[in-house]
Order: sequence, then structure tokens, then C-alpha cells
Amino acid sequence: MGPDLRPTGEVGPALDEVTCQVVPSGPGFTTENNLRLFTTLIYGATRRISLTSPYFVPDESLLYAVTTAAQRGIDVELFVCEEADQLMVGHAQASYYRALLEAGVRIWLYPAPAVLHAKHFTIDDDVAVIGSSNMDLRSFALNYEISLMLLGTPVVRRLREVEDTYRALSRELSAEEWAGRSRRARYLDNVMRLTAALQ
Repeated sequence: MGPDLRPTGEVGPALDEVTCQVVPSGPGFTTENNLRLFTTLIYGATRRISLTSPYFVPDESLLYAVTTAAQRGIDVELFVCEEADQLMVGHAQASYYRALLEAGVRIWLYPAPAVLHAKHFTIDDDVAVIGSSNMDLRSFALNYEISLMLLGTPVVRRLREVEDTYRALSRELSAEEWAGRSRRARYLDNVMRLTAALQ
């Protein structure tokens, strides 16, 4: 029998005030607002980064930001689904796991058959971002998306409680486990990565 994925506990009292900024992005915005927001905040982190995305297929700038943060000693963790609900995207996403693990990013796999479709991240104790945008090429360049940047320790603390629940339910992917995958699986990962922008 798998883990109990039902919500536990009561939600705390509503926060009276939260400083926030709406960040729209999409084909009508030539500046890729969501990608710029994500990379800027990740480069500015000093202690901790927690990322949650059902589809993590970063472009080079976001991959560099995440791996650079881990290599400079920031605690970086990524929550993703153990089994993707879209085969091609799942393989494309998996093609990045080796680079992430080698940089020191901790990857948490949310147990199948559940699909973790949340899209948010927290930076240190100061900033949280939540919205419709995945961390993938389509969300950065092709889809209309909206993100909400939230400032302040109280709201980050509340989102961290959600992340703590994900971690308790998930299992951590090790570099040794990932290195033991079959050649066929690695081949599919790399092929799907090449077509990621079209998925």
C-alpha cells in the first residue's frame, strides 16, 4: 500500500497583508518575464532554494542558475513527480537529472501514481513565487503564463510547510540510482530533450 497522500492538519490563519507583484509572460512579451524573474531570484539566493514543478525542462540560463547555486553552497532541492503524466516531457526532464545531481541539487520524487502539479518556489526566508508557469521551454517562450512574487517571512514560512509535506511523502533520488539506469532509458531521455521545445 502506498503512502497516504491526503492533506493533513489544518491550514493556519490567513495572512492579513502580503506584499506581492504580478508578473505576466507569454508571446506578447518579448522579454520572457517569468524566466528572467526565476533566474534573477535564484542567483540572488544566499541560503536555500526549494523548487516545485511538474515539468522541469530548463533552458541553459535557468540550468546554469540552479546548478551554480548548488555549487556555491546553497541548499537547493527540486520536487518533481516520480512518474510524469506526459511521457515525452518526463524523459526530457530526466535528461537534466545527472547535471543537477552532480552539482549537488537534491531531487525529491513525489510518489506515483499521484501527480504533483504544483508550481512554486521559495528563496531563503524572503521570497516565494507561485503561479501557472512550469520551469520549461514552453512556459518561458510559448505559453501565456502568470506568476505572483510574494515577499516576507510569514508567507514563505507557510509555503515551506507545504514543501515539508512534499518531502515527507517523497523519496530522494540518489546519484548512484540514476547512474544505474539502462542505456535505452538514457537514449530516450536525450532524444526527448532535443524535441523539448515542441512538446
